[in-house]
Amino acid sequence: MAHRAPERLAAACLALSLGLSACVSISRVGEAPPSDVGAPSPGVAATANPPSAAATPPGSAPSSADSPSSGPVTVPRLGYIALDERNLFAQSVSSGIRAAAEAAGVELIECDPGWTREGVTTCAGQLGDVGVDGLISFQPFADLASDVCAAARDVPTVGVVFEQGPCQVSRLIVDQAESGRLAGAAVGRFAEREWECQVSAYLSLESSDADPDGRARMAGYRAGFEESCPLPDRVILLDGADRFATAQTQVGEQLEQLRGRRNVVVGLNEDAILGAMAAASAAGRGGQVWYSGQLADPGIRQRIACDEQYIASVAQFPERFGDILVPTLVDALRGQAVPESIQAPLELVTAGNVRELFPDTPACDP
Repeated sequence: MAHRAPERLAAACLALSLGLSACVSISRVGEAPPSDVGAPSPGVAATANPPSAAATPPGSAPSSADSPSSGPVTVPRLGYIALDERNLFAQSVSSGIRAAAEAAGVELIECDPGWTREGVTTCAGQLGDVGVDGLISFQPFADLASDVCAAARDVPTVGVVFEQGPCQVSRLIVDQAESGRLAGAAVGRFAEREWECQVSAYLSLESSDADPDGRARMAGYRAGFEESCPLPDRVILLDGADRFATAQTQVGEQLEQLRGRRNVVVGLNEDAILGAMAAASAAGRGGQVWYSGQLADPGIRQRIACDEQYIASVAQFPERFGDILVPTLVDALRGQAVPESIQAPLELVTAGNVRELFPDTPACDP
């Protein structure tokens, strides 16, 4: 791994392929997660977050579906349809929601559908049977949204990224085009400063046409790059290259044909970038490829801090989503006005600020 100069160091997507087997599990805040994440677990666990002594017990909180005229909910029982707990981004979202629910003293009932249609409908039905007062929904299937609302008894719903149908009262939105643009602009500035925009090839590690958010993010990359430099003659879009193995294979194949020494690789996520790095290393061309990924996952932060070939990432802070989602839903249940949409924060991450944003970033190797 190449290292940045000491003075620079001192300056301090989600798209999985569909068709996974359904996995449904429901638990309360505070329970240890199952050791085999993603395995089916029937029924509803009945452990609750204890409210304060002055609060009404969760079981006595009225359901907005069963008694819509009974007034605002005092101690809400919140349901949560996750995305897929095998996905690191989704895990971060879930952990933040659990922490926020615990801090708010509300009851949280979770269901993990494993990013499958069957799992989503099963989760919605189980949460409806339990009688939640409100729902946080990360389910991605637009055509299922109305059915999910009905199965959950049309309780007020706050969406995570995806539209959640007629019961949605608010939604947390990630501006994927802007996320890509921020990183792409950093790559373009780098190319202008270091190479006067003379780039050998631009490789974009993408998911597929079935992923509109991914397309928006990677189109944003290109728009950001062009703020400083025109795209080079060799622009190569690699579909299905958003996983370590697929990125490693496809980038390896491209490097066999590319002879230039100024190759830029941008990725939908950091998993893809790590695969590209492995391919460049195996080809003996580690010093001829520069990188930019997305999400600034823990596994890439040391590279961001220490590797001269890594230009920039963008953090979307999924671990903070709960601090927005839970209070928004609680406010809605208490009869307060909530915004129709809320933009998630985005921040460019470079060697200059990665340790400030993420203090636990590992030290550079000696």
